[in-house]
Amino acid sequence: MPENTFSRSISAQNASRCVIDAARQNGLLDKPVAVAPEFAEAEKKLLIKILAEIKDRASFTADEIASLFNFVFAKSAETVTNFANHRPDEFDLLGLLDGKAPICAEERITERFKRSDFAGNAAQNFWDFMQSENAPAEEEKFLALAEALKWCFRLGCHFAVTILEENRYVFV
Repeated sequence: MPENTFSRSISAQNASRCVIDAARQNGLLDKPVAVAPEFAEAEKKLLIKILAEIKDRASFTADEIASLFNFVFAKSAETVTNFANHRPDEFDLLGLLDGKAPICAEERITERFKRSDFAGNAAQNFWDFMQSENAPAEEEKFLALAEALKWCFRLGCHFAVTILEENRYVFV
């Protein structure tokens, strides 16, 4: 039997906790998380694009981390809007690192996302974790960032679905 080639990462787990804690702080986990296979596919497609774009970066500033989280949060709103309107996701990377990610989503989602502190809180929690004594080793930093961005996207999708459901939208 071949030896397992995977490893377990406490750092990745802690990175995801940063985002989950931010979601709790912002009241996004008051009910079970909304999931759909289409969201998982969109997440994969988006993260592959992002990670390919930033893979050669040795480090990020606090502003760039904030921008990454805001970008992923905005793209989650776009994904849910596309899902609701039966449109494919066509992600561009406009605003990835410059803090100017547009939110191309349904009006009610856009309004609430712009008022939400979730992405900022998630980015701050992640930044604080990366600066702490529990920060991941150099070889795990990229994995930790990917894990945190993944959870930001998932919980952003959950928030967008919740907004539409509150407005009596019925997914078909």
